[in-house]
Amino acid sequence: MHRRALVATLALPTLLSRGAAAQASRAATLRVVPETLTTIFDPHFTTSFTTRDVAYLVYDTLFAVNDRWEPKPQMVERWTESPDGRDWTFTLREGLAFHDGSPVTAEDCTASIRRWGARDSLGAFLIAATESLEPVDARSFRLRLSRPFGLVLQALAKPGAMVPMIMPKRLAETPPARPVTEPMGSGPYRFVASEYRAGDRIVFARNEAYRPRPEPSVWASGGKRPTFERIEFIALPDVSSQVSGLSTGEVDYLERVPADVLPVLERNCAVRAQVVSPFGYQGILRFNHTQAPFDDVRVRRAVMLAVKQSDYLAAVSGRAEFARDCRSMYGCGTPYETNAGMPAATDFTTAQAELRASGADLSKPVSILHPADAPGIAALGLVSQDLLTRLGFTVDMQTMDLNTFFGRRARPEGWHIFHTTNTVPDMQTPLQNAYLNGAGARGFVGWPASEAVEAGRSAFAAAADEPARKSAAEQVHRAAAEAGFYMPLGQFVAPSAWRAELNDVPTGPAMFLWNIRRGG
Repeated sequence: MHRRALVATLALPTLLSRGAAAQASRAATLRVVPETLTTIFDPHFTTSFTTRDVAYLVYDTLFAVNDRWEPKPQMVERWTESPDGRDWTFTLREGLAFHDGSPVTAEDCTASIRRWGARDSLGAFLIAATESLEPVDARSFRLRLSRPFGLVLQALAKPGAMVPMIMPKRLAETPPARPVTEPMGSGPYRFVASEYRAGDRIVFARNEAYRPRPEPSVWASGGKRPTFERIEFIALPDVSSQVSGLSTGEVDYLERVPADVLPVLERNCAVRAQVVSPFGYQGILRFNHTQAPFDDVRVRRAVMLAVKQSDYLAAVSGRAEFARDCRSMYGCGTPYETNAGMPAATDFTTAQAELRASGADLSKPVSILHPADAPGIAALGLVSQDLLTRLGFTVDMQTMDLNTFFGRRARPEGWHIFHTTNTVPDMQTPLQNAYLNGAGARGFVGWPASEAVEAGRSAFAAAADEPARKSAAEQVHRAAAEAGFYMPLGQFVAPSAWRAELNDVPTGPAMFLWNIRRGG
């Protein structure tokens, strides 16, 4: 063991006993080590996985999906739909309350939906098709569509970032371009502001007033029971410290375990390692379409042609059974999987020739945003650094932390490429996949512009049946791939690990932490 890792391991018990954590009994506290810690707690503002996971504890949703992707009511008690699909009325369950004790009202819901729709790709299509969205009374609101939109419930049940979480109206009225800084919802846990330490820990306390649904919990749907008094998200960036902490019982749950330490955990009978998200992740190489040389489609397509997915997958998955080549922007194994428009195979020699033919000035540095504290993303960046260098680019690797990364990539100047991973369920349709937004400067980071993509996404939203949706989805994929929106880097799963005395650990496309029991 390296000296640095040894020092971190020896310091672990002191680190975990800081602050008010000692006030709660160890058995009643679930200590979780997420891949990274976010400083943004607004579920409508960022696609950060940790923000999403925090949101699932603090907030609740009107609908949620089960493991068959069926939207199920969550905060909603009942709803009606007109025969033409244009008029919807939703009624909330009785007794729903925010963490400050105020009741959840229809006004809170309509304000939250509007704010989410101003930020989210799928939400934007719902809002664009909306003629009116207004409260009927304290517990009911009405949605009137101006044109066909066949995905109303699917939008309100969207499981991945950005999730349509419900917050108080006063918070939902925060301008969409500014993050909400007071995390307060009606979910099973309360954010404990007095114990929050940026970059160190996030603490949640059980919401004693929370009323779980009576149905069994399946993915994000059903009864979310806050079985622990406290949940603590703890920053332990050193993998050796994570493994040591889990082995000794100082921590309970590791969100993402590198494959090279799996053998150590698998030999430990006090620990269980398992893949909880069977669809896994897609690696993404995203171009900045506003900056030369990647404002030229020929340059983007040349880089795409040079990508060898197996190189990236080896860096992030570690085991062959955890990875698969996949060139579909929707992910493989999903209903709309297609390779339309993608390079059929890697051809490095032709890629070099196409770069020369483009006339791009490769002597000017291209900047890669490199969040070193996010191991999965950082590994992808290192592979691209080597690839671009071999192609003849001058590469400027700009190292930063993840929260700085999210801020930097939101500005069009100062970078050329970033990498990320996204859960495959968040990529599986033209409307859910934020990276398929073709609205240019009004769109998602990277800002590709394509009338063909936007027309196809509109056709998908208005489609009356599944064959029409499949046709529109293929149209979008072909146009986006040919325009070089981004390059998929393959599909992979990542195991989590937890103490063996934990039972009923949920599975699903996010890190769900309700209903977990310690012991029999």
